Amino acid sequence: MLDLSIITCEIILLGLLIAGAVLDVVQFRLPNWLTISTAIVALPWMLLSLPLWPGGALHLLAGGATALGCTLAFRFNLLGGGDVKWLGALALWVGFGLDLVRFLMLTTFFGGFLGLFVLLVARIWPAYGMRDGKRHLPYGVAIALAGLDFWFRRGHLGQQLIALAGL
Repeated sequence: MLDLSIITCEIILLGLLIAGAVLDVVQFRLPNWLTISTAIVALPWMLLSLPLWPGGALHLLAGGATALGCTLAFRFNLLGGGDVKWLGALALWVGFGLDLVRFLMLTTFFGGFLGLFVLLVARIWPAYGMRDGKRHLPYGVAIALAGLDFWFRRGHLGQQLIALAGL
């Protein structure tokens, strides 16, 4: 039986992933409360799910390294500030290793499809995503989809739901 605290953290993460995707589509912005909440809820989840060493330490390293690496993308206007912070916060959940590589690759993959979709939407609705003369991409959707992949594959509750569904 799963610990109720772990389940609660993972349900909150699921809500934050959905909220982030919706907010970015509507507002083209990932607010600070979203990124801070994602990081804060990761901490009790890590303490309850992982040994402090090396598991917890590697998750903290993943969050810091991801935020630092994505800051370079922000510097060259490839990502927004909210995207950088949210990727770093979600990396706390994902941890360091191949899961992080998968998370970042899926984010990029979904981002490519999202970019194509936004270009198609722009043909019908030319003003969509336009701010300051530039078209903005709600990259939070791609981040959230990659986060959902992690949630179902590695989250305790997601794994239980997959098992119940027989997948």
